[in-house]
Amino acid sequence: MKTNSMISKELLEILACPDCREDLHERCGDLACTGCGRCFDVRNGIPILFSKHVNQERLEKEEKLGESMKRPKPSLSGKELFSEDQWRESKNEFWEYVESSLVTRLPRTIINIGCGIDTRFLQLRELGHMVIAFDLIFDLLDTLRAEHGSRYNIAGAVQALPFKKNSLDALCCIDLIHHEYAGIPRILESFRSILKPGGYLFLEDINAWGLYQFPKSIVLPKRLHRALRSSYHRLRRSSHRPADYEFPTSVWWTRKTLAELGFRDITVVPQRTYPNVCPVGWKLYTILARSEYVRRYHNFHYMIAARKAQPEAKSPQQD
Repeated sequence: MKTNSMISKELLEILACPDCREDLHERCGDLACTGCGRCFDVRNGIPILFSKHVNQERLEKEEKLGESMKRPKPSLSGKELFSEDQWRESKNEFWEYVESSLVTRLPRTIINIGCGIDTRFLQLRELGHMVIAFDLIFDLLDTLRAEHGSRYNIAGAVQALPFKKNSLDALCCIDLIHHEYAGIPRILESFRSILKPGGYLFLEDINAWGLYQFPKSIVLPKRLHRALRSSYHRLRRSSHRPADYEFPTSVWWTRKTLAELGFRDITVVPQRTYPNVCPVGWKLYTILARSEYVRRYHNFHYMIAARKAQPEAKSPQQD
């Protein structure tokens, strides 16, 4: 059963129709586009803003993944517990860097795209920022709202972001763009579009050049890599098997793409933790990671911080 409720004025001011990009307004508890006239549901205060062109098959796959994320995890031990701790610490590293980058700034409007049920980013509220949770899966957002007090939540797809141009001060995105490998330049351009001039992008994703990754993701042909990866997860009976459309991204290619799109002050951030590896592999990484170059470019993840270029000031002759 659908339950409607009003959404905040602050959130409504930055939203746009995911199809025609026109403004949205409230109507009978739902949202309606002032341009194309489409109506969008609002459930538990969460706008459901999917494009009419959303890939339903992919949406269903991601929803199944979301359901597995919500299930209680079995008791972990040994290598599994070690890996889980590394993933958690990796998230902490990311958010600590974001916080340190914004701590001296005025309150900002910050979005976490593909947030899942990661609650760490909600601590940014303590710095006075407006923090928006954005994800494909409504149930994960509703969990953040009901159990963790997330106030601003939006369900939608990264392929058609429902925000006005130049509306956000900072955009954070962890482990998402490799899910859209074929469309990454277009997605990064959409990130640039919704950021304000001078706005911050904080991006982390699976690194094709990770210390234990590149023999597979760089040397092997993509088709063979995907087939072997699928067989590996099937034999292990993994709860989550990577989809065929996923593929690790290159830190150097991503940095180059951001520069071509008009981002400036692009920084590859060194990281200490190395998720998805056994304790012995991690010890080897810590030895090699005495080199900052390794921490920047050969971690399991890469992290990139960048800013959208400011418009150039007009010279007196141009006025």
